[in-house]
Amino acid sequence: MDDYDVIVVGASIAGCTAATAYGRAGLRVALVERHRSPQAHKTLCGHFVLGGTHDVLQRLGFWQPMVTRGAAVTTGLGVWTEHGWIVPRPDNGVPPAISLHRSKLDPLLREIAAATPGVDLMLGHRVVGLVQDHAGGVRGVVTANGTAGPTELRARLVVGADGHHSTVARLAGVPEDHAPNERFLFWTYYEGATMNGPGGGQVWPLGRDVAVCIRVDGGLTQVGVFPAKDRLPEFTDDRQGAFDRFVAGLPDGPSLAGARQTSNLVGTTDYPCIRRDPTPRPGLVLIGDAATSSDPVPAVGCGWAFRSAAWLADATAEPLARGGDLRRAVLGYRRAHRFIDKYDALGRREALARPPGALQRTVRRAAVSDPDIARRLATFAMRAAPPSALLNPRVVIRASLGSRTAAPRARQPAAPAR
Repeated sequence: MDDYDVIVVGASIAGCTAATAYGRAGLRVALVERHRSPQAHKTLCGHFVLGGTHDVLQRLGFWQPMVTRGAAVTTGLGVWTEHGWIVPRPDNGVPPAISLHRSKLDPLLREIAAATPGVDLMLGHRVVGLVQDHAGGVRGVVTANGTAGPTELRARLVVGADGHHSTVARLAGVPEDHAPNERFLFWTYYEGATMNGPGGGQVWPLGRDVAVCIRVDGGLTQVGVFPAKDRLPEFTDDRQGAFDRFVAGLPDGPSLAGARQTSNLVGTTDYPCIRRDPTPRPGLVLIGDAATSSDPVPAVGCGWAFRSAAWLADATAEPLARGGDLRRAVLGYRRAHRFIDKYDALGRREALARPPGALQRTVRRAAVSDPDIARRLATFAMRAAPPSALLNPRVVIRASLGSRTAAPRARQPAAPAR
């Protein structure tokens, strides 16, 4: 007899979500986490969860606890264009986004998972091997816990939720598909900043560069910059000064005079896109960053973690509980994951930091004055519908016609001064 029905490796967003969903379905779950402290959390994360994840958070009962812990809710983002702002409408039906620091979010999700009947949270257990059958299927994991000897755990399904450096994927020999990211990123937080653009936050697509400004928990404002890598020398010589100059040059950017910067700059000069098959071997599946680590500019990482975990549990919980056909159920998860695959393909092209193409310019210009195009663009940005909701012939034709007839506006600076 197996020790558990499911073994989930990694107790962050994806792992805790999957473990909670499986436990609520009546399954026995081992939630294995290498960190010993329940307060451990990811640091290189913008913690902005797009609106497309709203339904999953509500269904799993995570939304309200996040709000109770102080999460900031954003109902719409303004997008700057050289033709004017794309202003979010309160009645456009696009679901809200939410933001909670990972130092609060990760412990919260562990609390929920550990309190779920059937879930054993195993802190301080590092996976050092896999248990395999004669056909190469994965049947469990081998863990090490400090000076204690190795422990073998068996289950019908092993879930790798251990991030983009996934140990489970490496031990299983899962191939990795790497793609370059030609932008780097830095962000920080301010107390007392004033937003000057529309919506609960703003996005500036500035040629090859991008900037964002949003409200986060604690009454703080998060400001992030994603410059193309040819600007790295500026940040190498004077990182804080280059950041400040970049933000000061944003059209209608946030007012920081009198604001207090509450953290050092957080970021990295290289963040490659990594993709793995989410169903690589019998008895093994991958979720969250272990399956897809996308370009961070569109802020998809946390949402993909929540959603891929929920899709996996939706597809496999009943067959695991009833002894049904797990192979067919895993294929159901693979089909659901194609939603992420489609957006990741677009994100990989965007990560090349090329100037906006004709279609992007046309859609953005039309969205300034066309509420339907603006709604579709917001739905696309919040990952609340498939890419085809925006990228289809009818919308492209409408945007083309609308951009030709749109009243010209005074041009504004196209990018921060270099």
